[in-house]
Amino acid sequence: MKQNKASQLLERYLSAQEKGKEVYFDADEIDEILENLEEADDYTYYEPILSLGLRLHPGNTDLRIRQCKLLIYNETYEEALTMIESIAETDNFDLELLRLECYCALNQYHKVISYIESHIDEKSDELEEAFEYLTPIINDLEMPEETLDFIQRGLRLFPDNLVLKDELCLHLESIGDIDGAIKVCNEMIDKNPYSVDYWFMLGRLYSMSADYERAIEAFDFALTCDDSDSELKILKAYCLYMNENYEKAIEVYLEVLNTEKDMSDRIHPLLAECYIKLEKFEEAYSILKKRLKNRDTNQDDDVSNYLNFIRCCIETEREEEATTAINEAISYYPDNIRLLSILAIKYTEEGNGNEARRITDKLFRLIDQVSDSYTDVDNAESLFQTAQYLNLKNEITEALKYYQKILAIDPDMPLINMYIAMAYLSLGDLDKFGEYYKKTSPEELLDFFSQSELSFEDLQRNLQNKHIEPEDLTKEFLNNKDHQN
Repeated sequence: MKQNKASQLLERYLSAQEKGKEVYFDADEIDEILENLEEADDYTYYEPILSLGLRLHPGNTDLRIRQCKLLIYNETYEEALTMIESIAETDNFDLELLRLECYCALNQYHKVISYIESHIDEKSDELEEAFEYLTPIINDLEMPEETLDFIQRGLRLFPDNLVLKDELCLHLESIGDIDGAIKVCNEMIDKNPYSVDYWFMLGRLYSMSADYERAIEAFDFALTCDDSDSELKILKAYCLYMNENYEKAIEVYLEVLNTEKDMSDRIHPLLAECYIKLEKFEEAYSILKKRLKNRDTNQDDDVSNYLNFIRCCIETEREEEATTAINEAISYYPDNIRLLSILAIKYTEEGNGNEARRITDKLFRLIDQVSDSYTDVDNAESLFQTAQYLNLKNEITEALKYYQKILAIDPDMPLINMYIAMAYLSLGDLDKFGEYYKKTSPEELLDFFSQSELSFEDLQRNLQNKHIEPEDLTKEFLNNKDHQN
């Protein structure tokens, strides 16, 4: 009823505006319209209606407080403080909260603490409300030390306050203390075991720590509290995927699609990835073909859709379609490392060595411009696939370039030194072979020969076929009991 009345008052205001007339409202009516707009988070007409109210009722405290809120909303904190000080009422708690909010925004945290300490003996409902009101504000201002200090002060006074615990959980997450956040989240669940939000948060935290089994369990509890949250289901499906339970992930994604048709653009690529993991390439091909066919040229589609589609085409022997997809993808993502790696393989396959080398040079230039460790690892994996292909095609010199670049950007990649050593061996350079062999541990050597299905005798035969006398290094390699298969 109250909302209907506020809507009618707003219509009356808008109608008068259209006619170029000024309409009269009493102060309570203006306040009611503004409150309704705040609840709807719609500030389109907020300022002109407030201005009208202040012209009609210049001394009204409630309207002046709303003007302070508007100044804070517009981030004019100094002006808001000046207005707060000009309002005569001294025991208005709402006004006090706004003053404290301005102090936070102006980096005057010490004034906030002065207020808290001056009221600390009261332990009143108002003091608890002040902690609840200010904590998310301080948290959002990215003041980690002040945020933790303020939350701890609040919890010492109000140890069971779930709002403060919630903010503590979010703060610990923001500073990377996931284990601490999980502990606090479990404390909140003990207090309210039927909160879907707490179970959702716990599942999300477990997923961040890669504990997907516990994350799935938490999401299941959340779904028993409320099974209507699609975001919750999608995150659960992601954890199922990461836990290699692809069939169950598909079930969850399909369940979301059945209830949320408008989420197909988001769900279909995720479904395709599950099908690819299950080697159901036809199913993934059908999904991705439709997605890319309907691709809006202004849409910043994920390059992984093209990469997955190209793989599906190759796996289902649609070579011509794979080539078309590569060319189209390169037109959208000319500097993508994985696409360029595929293109280098394509040119090599076609016998176009000049283009393959041109792409290789471009790849290496782009990688040299990147200094992000996560990106480096991804790039190294893409280069490794190309290097292995070149090695298989007996393009050893070109493969060696890739191996060396991988070593430069990700020296911890397993077995990379041994791959370089074997490339030099193939080229007849035993000195370089020995240099990189020395950097390979016995455990890595066993792993290498296990993966490559070679034996130590194969290595010796390779040396002899090249008419290279095995030096002490090679003899030690063959005779050392730690190197026995």
